[in-house]
Amino acid sequence: METNTIETSHSQLWLENLLAEKTKKNPQFSLRAFAKMVDVSPAVLSRVLSGKRKMTFNLATRIADALHMGPMERETLYSFFTDPQTVEEKTDRHEKELSIDCFNAMKEWYHYGITQLLFMQSFQEDPKWIAKMLSITELEAKMAIERLLRLGILDRDEEGKLFRTSTHLSTSTDIASAGIRHFQKQILEKSIESLEKDPLLERDITSITVAINEERIPEAKKEIMKFRKRMAEFLGEGEKTRVYNLGVHLIPLSKSTKGEV
Repeated sequence: METNTIETSHSQLWLENLLAEKTKKNPQFSLRAFAKMVDVSPAVLSRVLSGKRKMTFNLATRIADALHMGPMERETLYSFFTDPQTVEEKTDRHEKELSIDCFNAMKEWYHYGITQLLFMQSFQEDPKWIAKMLSITELEAKMAIERLLRLGILDRDEEGKLFRTSTHLSTSTDIASAGIRHFQKQILEKSIESLEKDPLLERDITSITVAINEERIPEAKKEIMKFRKRMAEFLGEGEKTRVYNLGVHLIPLSKSTKGEV
C-alpha cells in the first residue's frame, strides 16, 4: 500500500531536534531508548535520521502517541505530510473519509473499536485479547482485522505490526445508507446498555430540549462536527487506556410549524 511521506529534510530536522531536546533533559537518553518508547527498531529511526528512508505517517503517529503529544504538536507534525492524491483536500490530512461501500462493509461497530485499540500501548494483535476488550467473539475479532486490512483501513509495517493508515475515519452525514443506519442503531443501543450498567462516573448521557430556528440546522451540524473533532483531540491526550464513543444528538421531537400562517 502506498503511504504518505514527508520531505526527508523535514523528517531529519524534526527528529534531530526532538532527540536533542530529550538528550538535553536526560544525558542518558539514547536512540535505542527512544526506539523502545515508539516500539520500532533503532535501525528504522537511524535510517530516517541519516536520510536513507522517509518517515511514514505510521511512524509519525507512533511518535506522537509515545510522547503524548497534544493537538497543536500533532498538527505541526502532521502538517509536514503531503498526499499527491488529496492535494486540494481542505480537511485534516490525517483524516480519511470512507466511501459508502467501504462503510457498509464495516458497518458493525466493533471495526471502529479495533482501530482505536491500536492507539493503546497495551494493544495485542490477538483475537482473544481484542474479543475480551470489546466483548465480542474471537471469530468476529479475527474477521474484522482481515476485513480492515483488505479495505486498507489497516496495514502492516516493515516489521509486520498493524497500523492505521489514517488517524481519524469519517463519512458524510448527509447521505442515506443502510450501513450508516445500522451502525448508528448499534451505537444508540450501546448508549442504552451503558445507561443501565456503567457507573455514572464512567459515562455522560445528557440532552437539552429547545425550540429552534430550523434554517440554522445545517450550520449547527457543522458546529457539532467541529466540537466532535476538538473533543476527540482533548480526550486523546496522554496515555490511552480505553475506547469510548462520543455521540451528540440533534433530533426533532415535534412536527414543524414552518410555513404555517
